[in-house]
Amino acid sequence: MSSYQTFLQEKQLIDELVKNNYKITSIVGTLDGDRVEWEKEGLPHKQSVLLRNADSRKYITNLLMKHQLQKQ
Repeated sequence: MSSYQTFLQEKQLIDELVKNNYKITSIVGTLDGDRVEWEKEGLPHKQSVLLRNADSRKYITNLLMKHQLQKQ
């Protein structure tokens, strides 16, 4: 699978979680990629996503920055 296809799959997953009102609770960088923990208010379990593609990691960072700017 191409790098771009991997990015599209990871981006689609991120967008779906955001659409379903999941919030990021932590991001941990590893040698394998960034592990992003998601939590939805009212649900006892967390979702964990491993972002291996560099563009996906940039995308999630941009989402966080956009959210921070909207809070101000």
